[in-house]
Amino acid sequence: MEDSPLVNALHPSVVDRMDPQFAEIYNKYQAPKLRADQVMYDEYNADRPKYTFPIVPGPSPEVGSVKIYKIPVSDPAGEIDVQVYVPTVDAIARGGLKTKDGKLPAHMDFHGGGFVIGNLKSDESWCRQACQEVGCIILNVDYRLAPDFPHPVPLTDCWTALKWAFKNADELGVDSSRVSIGGLSAGGQLAAVVALLARDEPSMPKLVLQMLIVPVIDVRFIPLEGSCAPDVPYESYIKNEFAPCLPLNRLRWFYKLWLGTDMDARKKMAEDFKASPILAPSHANLAPATIHIAGVDTLTSEGIAYHYVLVKDGTPSTLKVYEGCGHPFGHWDGQLDKAKEFVQDTMNALRKAYHIK
Repeated sequence: MEDSPLVNALHPSVVDRMDPQFAEIYNKYQAPKLRADQVMYDEYNADRPKYTFPIVPGPSPEVGSVKIYKIPVSDPAGEIDVQVYVPTVDAIARGGLKTKDGKLPAHMDFHGGGFVIGNLKSDESWCRQACQEVGCIILNVDYRLAPDFPHPVPLTDCWTALKWAFKNADELGVDSSRVSIGGLSAGGQLAAVVALLARDEPSMPKLVLQMLIVPVIDVRFIPLEGSCAPDVPYESYIKNEFAPCLPLNRLRWFYKLWLGTDMDARKKMAEDFKASPILAPSHANLAPATIHIAGVDTLTSEGIAYHYVLVKDGTPSTLKVYEGCGHPFGHWDGQLDKAKEFVQDTMNALRKAYHIK
């Protein structure tokens, strides 16, 4: 592998803006390999492990227990898995977040993967770390994926999972007054939309945090072919068209499978907040947000834009841009210093959200 040609060598347009450590890891692990979007979907689907691999995942500590619940979903009917991590007794004591009746705060995680790839293992390292370091319950959702289950099925699955968690909070040992949601990339989009739906559901307890990591926020401007129009409102579509890990062409591949290729139908979907959360009629009274953005990513600009939309409408939001990093950097905390920093930032955000006043 050391002598293999670099199939995905860093493009000259981004080399000077890359964090040196990120670039080194990328060139070692990612550059020699084909990405899923560089082959036809059927070829990818026939051998998913060949195109889906961890690069340098971080620690994966033992937790108190891990249990998978199968929950019914609809439209179309089926079932999905929700994996529940419970911290050890020592971690619970260190966290100091347990209520008098023994309940713990909980974070629901929606993995990334462009609505097409990913599974319960995608965020396993982060889920285990959060569970043990914060002393909270983690609910990891295995929503159904496109193209077999295109938009809005991933969203309706995640919304069903959150309602299930509140309905079964006593059994799960969850303190319903301290539930947060979040996700990376596609998972960030799902979390942003679920936060909007939760605000508008009168019977649902108020969420304490939405954690949006390199999120998809606005899907109106990715063309079926070619570069984006020069007047596109998000600079990163142009500036980072050849970004490592998530170049424009990879984003296009995901969107074709998730939203389809019928432009009339796709335009209608894209203009609805359930695909483009930035288009919601109001962003007031939402759960506070913590938004974590990669600096060299096609999605950089839209994530930043969402922060300012939330603040303008009165929803508290904190924003951090990890300069020089590509889209999936948060999964690289086995080696990447900025990924380790990101993990601690997210742990601190959870602790702050769950603090017992």
